[in-house]
Amino acid sequence: MTGREPVTVRIPRPRLRQLMRARKVKSQSELINTLLEEEEERLKSHQVLRETQGKLKRSAVDDRLL
Repeated sequence: MTGREPVTVRIPRPRLRQLMRARKVKSQSELINTLLEEEEERLKSHQVLRETQGKLKRSAVDDRLL
């Protein structure tokens, strides 16, 4: 699959509309882009956690920001 190749996904319309209302988005593409961005951020944070696992001392972590 190339980077710009469009994909087709089948999602029941009621489920799609429910998510759009819950997230207060106006278009399907906005919903999909938001979900993809959130998933990419989640994957990055998990990668950072795996990379730093066992390398930080407790005093180096400011848990007030967690």
